Amino acid sequence: MTTASGAAFSAAPYLREIGRGKDGSRPLARERARELMDAILAGEVGDLALGGVLLALRMKGESASEIAGFLDALAPHLALAPAAAPAWVILPSYNGARTLANLVPLLALLLARDGIPVLVHGQHTEPAAAPRPRVSSAAIFTALALPPCATMAEAAACAQAGRPAILALETFAPGLARLLGLRAILGVRNVGHTLAKLVRPVQGASLLVSSYTHPDFGRLQAELFAATGALAMTLRGTDGEAVVSARRGQGIDLWRDGSCTTVIAGESVARAADDLPATGAAETAAWTLDVLAGRRAVPAAIAAQQAAIRRAVQG
Repeated sequence: MTTASGAAFSAAPYLREIGRGKDGSRPLARERARELMDAILAGEVGDLALGGVLLALRMKGESASEIAGFLDALAPHLALAPAAAPAWVILPSYNGARTLANLVPLLALLLARDGIPVLVHGQHTEPAAAPRPRVSSAAIFTALALPPCATMAEAAACAQAGRPAILALETFAPGLARLLGLRAILGVRNVGHTLAKLVRPVQGASLLVSSYTHPDFGRLQAELFAATGALAMTLRGTDGEAVVSARRGQGIDLWRDGSCTTVIAGESVARAADDLPATGAAETAAWTLDVLAGRRAVPAAIAAQQAAIRRAVQG
């Protein structure tokens, strides 16, 4: 394949850096990573080379400099919702419930009721390679009669009306969605899944609420947010989702201007008893409506996360 200038793009120099195995590989510098992702998003990297790049990055392990460069490249390819006040809260939701009910929709609805613009984005169809089905936030929102937005203008209208804006990744980042779709071919996740959990499809200020399951990803997030000065919250996810568990202690850290503050200590919030829904979308939606109507109490951990987010964006 060739670039717009007519010169052939070769991934080989990048693979020589990232593809030499566990001990011989080295991370790409931020600008090198941006160049590589620019070419990938432009369709200038052939299928064989792209597969090699994605698998090499997975085997090596991604670095903060690479992720920062990839996000730099991705930025011009995003459709963006207009800036809002207070700042948007971004809730990536790509895992869904497996063992515990997915309370991302409840958190989003509570924040929206506080007058905070909320954008929840994810994959709205089950990936073909998913080993076990999960209950997605999109399925719960559908059960709540809250469909996804078709455009970024609709997302802005939802925020103005006091509702969460729900977006499929394909709506605002089709190139990134294509990378995630390669899981069905490669059989494993790739760097696109990392980027999806870090992308901010809005103009102006935003607070990203980002989760991790594996400690290595937590360390990667910390290094990235420290280096970029981004406003973000990080926590160990519940079934991989960026919402605290109502049944076990979880801490939350806030990153602002390169500095980290613990805003919720892991054991500081009372744990819920058994008044939590089953994992199904219909059951979770019905329970969520009961909580919003005051027929059930907001779990203390969710209320604490809601308050921490509200303080972060409202000052």
